[in-house]
Amino acid sequence: MNKSERPDGWWYPWIFVGAFAIIFAVNGTMAYFAVSTWSGLETKDYYKEGIGYNDTLHQRSQQAELGWTSTLSYENIPVANDARAGQLRLHFTDKDGRAIEGLYINALAVRPIQEGFDQELIFTYRGKGLYAANVTLPLPGLWELRYTAKRKDQLFKMRQRVQIR
Repeated sequence: MNKSERPDGWWYPWIFVGAFAIIFAVNGTMAYFAVSTWSGLETKDYYKEGIGYNDTLHQRSQQAELGWTSTLSYENIPVANDARAGQLRLHFTDKDGRAIEGLYINALAVRPIQEGFDQELIFTYRGKGLYAANVTLPLPGLWELRYTAKRKDQLFKMRQRVQIR
């Protein structure tokens, strides 16, 4: 055998080296994107909410005793200078199906997959249990409406999702 000739299979170890190099490159890329993109943190005061979890359970049981239901709807109502304008509507009924009046509604429209587009909304009473808020949501897609409805000492909290086109 000549010194310049290599034996058969001399490159087999390089198959393993190449495979591990590909694995390290892919894992490194995934680790980079996992650390540098959206954190996924949904709740800012998660520690305080965790401590107050029993209070949350108590509030939910009181809400269930109220028997209130709410229905969320959205209608696109374009205006001359804003084609994305629309109206979010909440309809509230009690456990007997009667309209609920006199609510103060505090609401926040949240884009679940993207930060920086949250909007606080003002709902006004329109009659027969209907409350409405004029809104211009900047992006189409899925939005979550987080709202609290209060009347005297009664409290109703809800999260509902709506598709905006």
